[in-house]
Amino acid sequence: MICTLSPINLYNPSEYATLQHQRHICGWDYSDESILAWREKQDADLKTFFWIILPGKSGDEPIRAGHISLDAYASPPDPGLAQADHSVLTIQSFFILPEYRAGGVGRRAMQLVEEMAVNDPRCQTVTVNALSKDYIENEEKRAFLESVNAVPEFPAVLWYERLGYVRWKTEPRYPYRLPQGGDGMYEADFLRKALR
Repeated sequence: MICTLSPINLYNPSEYATLQHQRHICGWDYSDESILAWREKQDADLKTFFWIILPGKSGDEPIRAGHISLDAYASPPDPGLAQADHSVLTIQSFFILPEYRAGGVGRRAMQLVEEMAVNDPRCQTVTVNALSKDYIENEEKRAFLESVNAVPEFPAVLWYERLGYVRWKTEPRYPYRLPQGGDGMYEADFLRKALR
């Protein structure tokens, strides 16, 4: 499916509201605090944030099918994941509405963002991180995800690997809170692709 990327303007109330709605569907980073922090990162030239746009039907308005960012920071900071000098950029805040998750929309959005990274002469490497594939492949870890009703629809890491990304480490990254109390950190796989 053909899609394009269009910059997100978080100073525009309509775009802000649309992003917040999509983040609610995504399940995290939907608070005003999170979105305003992203706006500050945009202003500091650390976050380039885009709508994933699909053409409307029969002359209708284009569809904001999701969003994606190419960032020169990581939170929490990790120099292997992103660098403020743009030598290492990371793809973050990547979400596509469920009804548009077929037909190659995600693959095309990734290609477009990677092309932007290639066109930045400072960028040597693009990275991503996602819930570790160990949660899919390891029965004990999968059972844990099932117990907290957090099994992903598909293992994103395997998809990133098909796009040419290579895992270089796995470590705790994403906080969670258990329904009965207590918290912990999900493990993430960190993947990268050399551009030069």
